[in-house]
Amino acid sequence: VDFFNRINLMYGTISDACTKESCPTMSGGSKYEYLWQDGAEYKKPTRLSAPDYMVLLMDWIELRINDEAIFPTST
Repeated sequence: VDFFNRINLMYGTISDACTKESCPTMSGGSKYEYLWQDGAEYKKPTRLSAPDYMVLLMDWIELRINDEAIFPTST
């Protein structure tokens, strides 16, 4: 959870510089492109802008972190 919160804060500091226009794809340099697939809205690997990809990723992680079936908070 702490790692997620730190990454979320770091992303918040660069999100203004990385727009849909300036970052049209989510990539790791010129050799790697990340495609989004969640099995629900995006059934096939889909190219997204970096900001859209990051929003979906952070939402996906947050849903799992808060899922009591995955990470129970009570015993």
